[in-house]
Amino acid sequence: MSWFKADPIGVEIQGRELKCLVCGHDAFRKREAQLNTAGTSFMNLEWAAPSGTCYICAQCGYIHWFLPP
Repeated sequence: MSWFKADPIGVEIQGRELKCLVCGHDAFRKREAQLNTAGTSFMNLEWAAPSGTCYICAQCGYIHWFLPP
């Protein structure tokens, strides 16, 4: 079973096509992920941690992280 339900997509970041830094592929699957720290986990405040957008390369699996502007 796959972690992803959506088909890979092309991604544009600030007007430029995203290419995988490892293999150069241009199709990704999108996920949101929280940026938990040891402090937020220790205080049980994971819900307050910021989140980022992840684009996972559909070919090699390398994860490209982006924070909100």
